[in-house]
Amino acid sequence: MKYLEMKNKKIIMKRGFLTGLLAFIIAKVAHLLITFCIGLILGLTFTNTILEDLMWDIIAILDSPGVGIIFLIFATRYTYRRLVSQKITISKLGEAE
Repeated sequence: MKYLEMKNKKIIMKRGFLTGLLAFIIAKVAHLLITFCIGLILGLTFTNTILEDLMWDIIAILDSPGVGIIFLIFATRYTYRRLVSQKITISKLGEAE
């Protein structure tokens, strides 16, 4: 009778272009999700109120290219350092003997 068990393999990502590209993609997705959530919450919360014009101005500032580039620079640096410095555990299902 064969049993299945999880095999763990620890890897460290190497410094280089592909790690940087992965960090940028993760930062871009995070930027889109965070911007969407903030805009949605502010837009739904302050609709048909006195502060509606002010909230749309704040949403426009948060959605501007300058704020996006600054966020991407810092988020990419942070994500790249986390990817390179930590061991990542990959679990694989395999047969036990």
